Amino acid sequence: MARRVQIFAHRGAKRAAPENTLPAFQTALDMGVDGIELDVQCSKDGILVIMHNYTVDATTNGVGKVSDFTAAELAQLDAGSYFGLEFSGVGVPTLDHVFDLVGNRCQVNVEVKSNDPSGGPEVDAVVETIGRRNLYDQVIVSSFNPISLIKLRWMDNRVRLGLLYGEELPLYLRDAWMTPILQPEALHPHHTLVNADLVAWAKSISCAVNTWTVNDVEEARRLAALGVDTLISDVPDQLIAALG
Repeated sequence: MARRVQIFAHRGAKRAAPENTLPAFQTALDMGVDGIELDVQCSKDGILVIMHNYTVDATTNGVGKVSDFTAAELAQLDAGSYFGLEFSGVGVPTLDHVFDLVGNRCQVNVEVKSNDPSGGPEVDAVVETIGRRNLYDQVIVSSFNPISLIKLRWMDNRVRLGLLYGEELPLYLRDAWMTPILQPEALHPHHTLVNADLVAWAKSISCAVNTWTVNDVEEARRLAALGVDTLISDVPDQLIAALG
């Protein structure tokens, strides 16, 4: 039987190349993934760049907040040497760079990184980019910040949304976020929260279940058997090999 669950590479193939860089995304494509997951923030000059942490310290040779650098300055940082010398000089890409690389070869899960109570400037830029490139069928936008998703829904209801959460979603919030004010196309829970009841409830409201970060093959098999739609993984090649 053909594999029905989709496999997305978390921050690219981050076990094989430096996370959230073009080599990581290219490696994931070479592995045959169904999609890639990445994080976006706005640079100092308002351009969407790919970075998980709010500072550049952990994965580049720079120091400081992502928002204190222009996109050109971020591109000049070394975002690869920490992983391996063969990646020396790899810079921080923009979201447009990633879309140029991917073309139409896979789906893209864009996670908006924002603690902004008003949703963040990333929302406007994401809406503009998806609309300009007509990527409504290829991109889903997720966030832990529900205000970002509500703003996205209000700005362009053609953008597919995924509600990220890492702990049990309280009933009052679950009911609130499922109303027309947000009504995401997918839930993005941590994999430990996924059970048969959650999947059945999600399906009853026409929500996909895309879960993270699944790095164990037996756990992947459990989730696939439950009917989860997407597994987001640091080891996508291992899951592809195990699930067929």
